[in-house]
Amino acid sequence: MTNQSKNQIIWGIRILVSALFILSALAKLYPVPTLGIGAFETKYLGAVGIEYDTARILSRLLIGFEFSLAILLLLPFYLRKLIIPATIGLLSVFTIHLAVQAINGDASNCGCFGELIPMTPLQALIKNILTIGLLLIPITFLKDYCDDKKKFSPIIITVLASILSMFIFLIPSNASGFEAEAETKNTRLYNSIQKKKILCFFDPSCEHCMEAGKEIIQLKKANKNFPEVKILFMDAFVNGMREEIDGFFEFIGEELDYQLLSIEEFNPIFWDKYQFPGILYMYEGEERIFFEATGNPFDSKRLMEEINKDK
Repeated sequence: MTNQSKNQIIWGIRILVSALFILSALAKLYPVPTLGIGAFETKYLGAVGIEYDTARILSRLLIGFEFSLAILLLLPFYLRKLIIPATIGLLSVFTIHLAVQAINGDASNCGCFGELIPMTPLQALIKNILTIGLLLIPITFLKDYCDDKKKFSPIIITVLASILSMFIFLIPSNASGFEAEAETKNTRLYNSIQKKKILCFFDPSCEHCMEAGKEIIQLKKANKNFPEVKILFMDAFVNGMREEIDGFFEFIGEELDYQLLSIEEFNPIFWDKYQFPGILYMYEGEERIFFEATGNPFDSKRLMEEINKDK
């Protein structure tokens, strides 16, 4: 193999991996940046237990870092000693997480390419392993042909510029969190003459929300005077989610009254402060008990105890 061929192989790997990182970053901003990044924060970072305020910062850091690596892989500075090893390290962290998901049988969209290109954890795991394998070639077999010029300033400038641009052009929302008492009196969200009401905050594609919804239906069937239930769905996919909503009601076994809210509408009410699923029981407009994933997980027994107190 000639030296020119070896250089071409290295450049081909650098361009291919750089393109993957650019695609990954842009996909998280699909279909429009504010909605795309909101869905990424909600469906994927929130799903692993990251609080909303932290998710808003982490999402921008991650996307900015992906852009940084995509640019730095095409520059000749510290490729062998820093940039490629850092890229392999980042991919390795994600690979471990994906492996755990795949072993647990998770077949949902992992979010690597947002909603633009849905991938299961297993598919993403294979993609990451192949990418890591490609990146090992320039720093092992062809290390003598891999650029490694010693100049830190372009690296620092690229990383800072990429990350800062995410915070400048995608300013995190400062919307306030969900105020339960005020929300219970909001007749736009729940207009009913019944004294007892249950307001559910769900994402129709969230498995935990589906399980909670199924429990509520079982309670409803078992208790003749069960409160009226209304669901507030978050439109995480920005597409109306008709199929997801149909699938949600098919899973829980009954169609309930619901309202579909965009991420911008939903965040100030719930997701800005809490995580799915959220279930609020009200009596005569006053909050009795509020369940949400991180602070007070849903407990059907406790819900019925509160309901039975109000005769």
